[in-house]
Amino acid sequence: MKLFFNALSIYIGMIALGIVAYLMQEYGYIKHIWDIWGVIDTSSAVALALLAAVAYYEYVKGDDVIKIYFQTGNKKIDTKLSLLRKEFSRSELLGLLGMVQKDQKERYKLAYFQNPEILKEIQKIQKGDGKEFIIKIEDDEKENFNITDTSI
Repeated sequence: MKLFFNALSIYIGMIALGIVAYLMQEYGYIKHIWDIWGVIDTSSAVALALLAAVAYYEYVKGDDVIKIYFQTGNKKIDTKLSLLRKEFSRSELLGLLGMVQKDQKERYKLAYFQNPEILKEIQKIQKGDGKEFIIKIEDDEKENFNITDTSI
């Protein structure tokens, strides 16, 4: 809400400056200020259009599909699981893996999630780096999941 009021105050301030510029030229205080104001107005409109395009690109990037893979040794296994970038978080990832575990009464254990570096990998995905997330697992850990072994 604070951002809204900051933007509103800037908008009102710009209108006030425009009115002051017009009145100063109208009453002869400064000549050609209205022409200068027109140049400022046009350039700020172009800048705002560019900022809007960048913001839209970032918004659309949140709809990227992030594929999730297991890796055992040199073998990369397609889990056929995916999340949208804007929904990609540690809890969503762990919940998704919980949905495909074999034993639904007991929680799976993956050593890979015990490493704090995984948070950096998740943050990279959230910031827009990469379109896949690879979970390094051991062969015995793979047996906890209902995933067919389709190596890539």
